[in-house]
Formats: sequence, structure tokens, C-alpha cells
Amino acid sequence: MMTSVKLQLWSGLCGSVLGLLSFSVSSAYAEEADAGSKLKVSGFLSVVGGRSFGGELPANYIGPATINDKTCPCYVADWSNAGVYNNSFSLQPESRAGVQATYAISKDFNLTGQVVVRGTDSTPNIQWAYASYKLNKEWEVQVGRKRIPLYFYSDFQDVGVAYPWVSPPPELYGWEVTNYNGASVRYRTSVADNNVAFSVFGGKEKSKDSLYEKLVYSGQTDVTWSNIIGADAELERGPLTVRAVYVQSDVKVINNSIALDSAAKLKAYGVAVNLDLDQWFVLSELTQLSRDFQDGGFSVTAPAFTLGAGYRMGAWTPFLNYASYKEKSSDLTKYQPQSYKRLSLTLRYDVDAKSAVKLQLDKNQDVTNNFGGNVNVFRISYDRLF
Repeated sequence: MMTSVKLQLWSGLCGSVLGLLSFSVSSAYAEEADAGSKLKVSGFLSVVGGRSFGGELPANYIGPATINDKTCPCYVADWSNAGVYNNSFSLQPESRAGVQATYAISKDFNLTGQVVVRGTDSTPNIQWAYASYKLNKEWEVQVGRKRIPLYFYSDFQDVGVAYPWVSPPPELYGWEVTNYNGASVRYRTSVADNNVAFSVFGGKEKSKDSLYEKLVYSGQTDVTWSNIIGADAELERGPLTVRAVYVQSDVKVINNSIALDSAAKLKAYGVAVNLDLDQWFVLSELTQLSRDFQDGGFSVTAPAFTLGAGYRMGAWTPFLNYASYKEKSSDLTKYQPQSYKRLSLTLRYDVDAKSAVKLQLDKNQDVTNNFGGNVNVFRISYDRLF
């Protein structure tokens, strides 16, 4: 029965992918036929397969025996979309495809939309749907649905070709809400050899039957982030890129089947520092999210970081990375914190300018012995742009 369900889910994803890609290809042909077309369509695809091996649940393990119906020891590769690997090879946890369309109403006014389907959710979901207007060369206003720019790769974390890993480090990238409906104002300029960008944004998002919460709770859990306010700034100078971000929000989590009704104030900040020296490159990012629970009278902080280095050798790029996530609870009787650390080695091969194959080995340690156990993971991916 379970095998049948998995096949149905994967068949649904494949059907959605083919539909999206056929739309992309037909639109591309239409655009070639009409040189004056104002519509630009592009797409991306990541087919990712993997499994765990050599895992164990320590004798003092106090976590769940299964996570999202996957028997532990197991590894959560995608928290936002409930992508979990165990010792059975699967394409479901991280495979995805998307189509993006931009229509130019004028040279300064554009409409942009993006639809994505996933192995964990074959229903097409709207990730982007916004209008942008350039006031001048420096200022731009955007209104609609966008990604919350909490992390360096937030805007394109689904586009596998854009980074060296199979997927961005889940120690940082993965919360119950990733998008918002609202508005942003962005400023870009150049000063001497520096490229500078700054933006402020705000809005609201409701995630109904959150996939993230399925990792923790049974039944339907609805999550609302309201009064989202944030700002980010980015500096590029030669090979160096530095980015800083701050976000705050009111968070509401409701699950009627287990009588859960929780409210919290969330604050988050992050800093990314990347250095690209042609062949050698270094990627680093540090974040901390904190939640003050209004009904429980306690707080949880979650510092996390990732640090990696890679070396380009023609079409080949080996990349070594270390990442850590460590929660701290002000009241252990009300919340038991989680902590993980992971070492990974990725080998990327660029098939051409728009596609790549990656192999990745991860050694993940469940430091607090309460969510998944210690496990090694093997993954392989094929990423492509259209």
C-alpha cells in the first residue's frame, strides 16, 4: 500500500513537471517566433535521489521512531517541505521543478510569476507573483508574493545550478514559512568599485497544513506569520560579497487535533560573507532566530552557521562544507532543544553552462539525540535550467 502511494506521488510530480516544461518550451518557441515579444519564460529542474547508510539510534536516543513516516535513523534534508531520507533510496524528498514568467508592460513595469512542484507536494504552488516598478536607475518597488529574503540563497534556493551543494544547508535553510505577501522597496547603486544594494520589506503569510510541521506534529497544523518586517543590505567589492539581514514577525501555530495554539514573537538576523577567487571560493553564512513564546513564558534561540570551500578544476568542482545548528531553551521543562552538526563533501560536474551533476556525502550527528539519530547520507542530483 505504501509503495503504491509513493508511486502515485512520484507519478503526479512527473506529470506536473512535464506539463510545466512543455509550457516553458512552447512559450520559448512562441517568443522566438515573435521577436518583439514582451514575455520571457524560463524554467529549472532538479532530480535528486538519495538514501542514508551506516546510521544508528544511540542507546540514550529520546526522539521519535519515525519522522514524516520515515523510519529512523533518518535525515531531514528539506525542513520547509518535509523532505526526509532513510535507508531506502528515494527521489521524493528534494526533487523539484519550476517555471518562471516575466511580462514587460513597459520598460519600467514588469509582472513576474513562478510556479513550483516538488516530490513532497506534486500540487503546483505559486512561489512568486509580484509586480515591479522602477522609479529610476536606483529605486525599485515590488508588490505581491515573494520569498522572505532571510538567507543569501533565499530567492533562488530551488535552483540547483546556482550553488555547489546538492541543496543549501538545512541547518539554516528551512522554516515553516518561506514566502510572504506584501511589498518591498529596493535601492541599488555603485560607489567607486563597490556595488551596494539595500531593501526594506513587509507583509504576511499563512501556511495551511504546513509541511514543516508534519515533521513534528500529527494532523493538520496551520502557521501564520503576521506583521513581517525586515531589511537587508549587500555589498560587492571585487571577489568579496557581504550581506546582512534582519527580520521580525508575530508567529501563530494552530493544530486542533492536538489542542495546540501557540503564539510567539520571532526575531532573526543573518550575515553572509563569500569570497570568489576564480578557482578557489569560500562560502559562509551565520544566522540566529529567536522566539519568545507569549503563552509559555519561555524563549528559544537557534544560532546556526555554514562554512565551506571549493576549488574549480575546469568542469569539476569539489566542495567541502561544515554546518551546525544549536538550539538553546530558557526552560528545559517546557522545551527540549535540538542540535545537529554535519560535514559534507560534494563533487560537482558542469555538463554545460545550464546543467550539472552532483554527488554528495554527508555525515550528520544528532548532538542532542532527540531527532533522527546519527546518520550518513549519499545523494546524487541532476540540475538544469531551461
